Amino acid sequence: MPKSKPKILCLHGAGSNNDITSFQMQGLQLASHFECVYLHAPHMSKQCHLGLDSFAEGPWYLWADRVKSLSDQEDQWEESLEYIAKFCKKNGPFLGVYAFSQGAAIITNFSHPKIW
Repeated sequence: MPKSKPKILCLHGAGSNNDITSFQMQGLQLASHFECVYLHAPHMSKQCHLGLDSFAEGPWYLWADRVKSLSDQEDQWEESLEYIAKFCKKNGPFLGVYAFSQGAAIITNFSHPKIW
């Protein structure tokens, strides 16, 4: 039986999606060594980050909407942290993470000991 590849969690930035993350990662050639597991953020974005629609179609997602009030942003951020935790428990373990922009911010916060 072939040995399975270790998993890495892959997170996109704000106003993006998994298709964009996959495109960004192609040059890294991580898929030859890892099983890349992509996770869309739980919140829909009304639009993509400038220019991304040239590379992929929507829908677009974000971890927290910067346009909303600070209170709403904090609520969305907390929801996103819980969403990642549930996903990791169900689909992990993960050896590492690739994250871009807002995805890097949320996973940095997620990895802080006070979150747990």
